[in-house]
Amino acid sequence: MKNNNLSPHELTADELSDARLFTPQPAQGAAAEQLSRPVVGYWKDALIRLSRNRIAVFALALIVFVALVGVVGPWFFPNTSDGTPYENSQNLNFINQGPTLGKPVLVIEDAPQFMDDKVDETYDFTAPLLKSGELTPPSAFAVVGQATVNGVTMSWNPVRGVSGYQIYRTVVSGQPISIEDVVTDAGMRGLQVATISNPAQTTYTDSSGLNPAEQYIYSVVAYVLDPNTQEETVSERAEALQASLVQTISLADAQALKADAQVGETIRGHAHLFGTDALGRDILARMITGTRIDFFLALLVPTVSLLIGLCYGAISGLMGGKVDMILMRIVEILDTLPELLLLILIQVALGKGVGSLVIALCAFSWTGYARVLRGEVLRLREIEFVHASRLLGAPLMSIIFRHVAPNLLGIIIVMWSAQIPRIITSEAFLSLFGLGVEAPMATWGTVLQDAAAHFQQYPAQFFLPASILAATLLAFYTLGDALRDAFDPKLRGRD
Repeated sequence: MKNNNLSPHELTADELSDARLFTPQPAQGAAAEQLSRPVVGYWKDALIRLSRNRIAVFALALIVFVALVGVVGPWFFPNTSDGTPYENSQNLNFINQGPTLGKPVLVIEDAPQFMDDKVDETYDFTAPLLKSGELTPPSAFAVVGQATVNGVTMSWNPVRGVSGYQIYRTVVSGQPISIEDVVTDAGMRGLQVATISNPAQTTYTDSSGLNPAEQYIYSVVAYVLDPNTQEETVSERAEALQASLVQTISLADAQALKADAQVGETIRGHAHLFGTDALGRDILARMITGTRIDFFLALLVPTVSLLIGLCYGAISGLMGGKVDMILMRIVEILDTLPELLLLILIQVALGKGVGSLVIALCAFSWTGYARVLRGEVLRLREIEFVHASRLLGAPLMSIIFRHVAPNLLGIIIVMWSAQIPRIITSEAFLSLFGLGVEAPMATWGTVLQDAAAHFQQYPAQFFLPASILAATLLAFYTLGDALRDAFDPKLRGRD
């Protein structure tokens, strides 16, 4: 009698032959060959791995956002009265402004007229000239009307017995200067803006180089000119006043903002989120417009370089032998040349412009593609389908683009995306040294070039555009690293 409670190891040989240790699985036809999990191809797997990288997704979203702003943004720029593109529109009344959402501005005539200098008709020219110890500055020194960025008109009472007056302008911003310092210390009076040789004149208008971002102290002194020796004696003390400039806007520009604007009315001006440069141009508008050129270069130059490098490297790898040796020696010679110097020489030879910039950037950027792709082609050419195509007589370019290139797409995409930030950096660097596009065309590099000239006085003009450039470059580098990880099968499972 068989003991059914024994394990197979405890059964005898006769009992083991009768035991049913294995139960055959019945066949189920086509259903038995179905995969239990969905098939995930190479490209789908790479996209899934890329989408799981949140930092890369954020970087991609930032790049797309910057690109869309560059394409769509200029459509929303306000119109200018003279038809000049808004990003190139100069307004010397708004030079070197900090970031603002729109300051109150005074509406003035399109071509403002300043009052003529007044002369005291009762002035006594027969009075004897004063001695040095008797000289006193004019009294009642004051601003006539409003001190605007277009001009500051000052008036005073004339002094009898003098040869004329000297007017000085001192910049207050960033310096611990008081009116009393200017009154008593001749070294603190700053720039001499006028010498008035008519002692009967009682007004003067300063309209030269006024900066609305500054505050000024004006001072006036009387002087006597010795008729014999032509020696000039100036009063030790001065009369002084402090002037804060009022922003103005022309009537035509004001009516573009507010249709019923009138002269003398105060309205809110344009918003300048990044401020304005030394010519009164909106920095953010120039950055947005410059995005078009920078992204155009960033997409065109790597693509052209990739095509050149792909053809060059594939021909070198497939042909082999002496052809391979000669082509690679040419690449090595080009790589030993100083790239930056050659870029500058090409720009100088061809002149400024987008076309010459594309040629300069494409001239040597393809060699890196050629090296890497040649190595991959050497590996691929030993695979059977490449041998079969060559035996069937397929042309060389057909083999490259129909068989070799599709198998290199992963590497090509990674290299292409990695070169984009390099092209943007090169454009900014060349423009920073005046070798970029032709002025007044705006790029990120030209904006930084204009801001670098006033970096010490207005650092925000440089740091705000530079932060946009740095964030965009970081996003491209981050996306390039994520693409490399996503397309590399060896890194699968290491997320």
